[in-house]
Amino acid sequence: MQPPPSEPRICLLSQSAYFKSLPPPLPLSSSIASFNVNPQTQSPLFGVLYPELRNLIFVFALTAYDDRSRPYSKHSCYYRPGFEYPTRIATDLLLSCRLIYLETHLAPVSLNEHAFCMERGPHNYIRDHTRYFEKMTVEQRAAVKQVRFYTQLYWLEGRMKQEWPVGLSIPKLVITVRHSDWWFWENSEPLRIDDPDQWGAWVGSIPGLRELEIEFETIDAKKEELEERVRVALGWKFPLKDGACLIHNGEEPVKSTWLGSSYMSPDNYEYDDSDYSDDDIAAVDYEGSRDLKFSMTLVHHVRKFQFVVESRVGAL
Repeated sequence: MQPPPSEPRICLLSQSAYFKSLPPPLPLSSSIASFNVNPQTQSPLFGVLYPELRNLIFVFALTAYDDRSRPYSKHSCYYRPGFEYPTRIATDLLLSCRLIYLETHLAPVSLNEHAFCMERGPHNYIRDHTRYFEKMTVEQRAAVKQVRFYTQLYWLEGRMKQEWPVGLSIPKLVITVRHSDWWFWENSEPLRIDDPDQWGAWVGSIPGLRELEIEFETIDAKKEELEERVRVALGWKFPLKDGACLIHNGEEPVKSTWLGSSYMSPDNYEYDDSDYSDDDIAAVDYEGSRDLKFSMTLVHHVRKFQFVVESRVGAL
């Protein structure tokens, strides 16, 4: 007696695998361009103003601005000049009409810095940079101009060569090491950072990179140590994936100072993971209690210096 024929095997893709197997959808801008788009000549924005003036309006409207209704705590690890508030972008403009969308849909991506806090940032701040860029379209990835990492050294020094999302280009990278990002700063240990033998490979793997800016920050008591760390760093080199190399541009580091909360002094600091971002009353109470106890007298020193493609150094 012959055994019954075996049933054919059916390979069922999971839902996620199925959607991944589909070709990527057309960008919305391409879909809109396929329609008859109203030229909006009745509008002074398109019928009267020169395109150059209209673009200035769009740049102003789509540049990120501070949301002053939700200030960051002055006594937090991440508070510093330029990082006192969360930011917002008025992307509602893109919903006004198809023509405005076609002219401005890449502006929020290209005009604004894409910043990531690798630990010790606001609770709702972006940390997964890879996933962030994966969510963009290829068209958006190509429009990126500048990316910044506020990074603790344990995260930076653990970086290695990385595969980046297809189509991504990052012409300028900024790495900011804040006062509270140095190794064991709470214990007043000497400032130290590894030479970029390992983490430099991560920098070099960034597609399209042509400029690297590094910011070192520390408090007044460690100013001399900061100067030594900067002196050594100016000799660093960062080989790029296309065979070029980033070297210091030869200019003096830009020096600045600012006054922060005395709570961030190693003598006063105690780790506090509280999050009052969704509780306005608790946030005000917390800030008020800190204001009574700590003053804005802690001097921070910042040193900013750039690395550019080696062939450009002589031309600067």
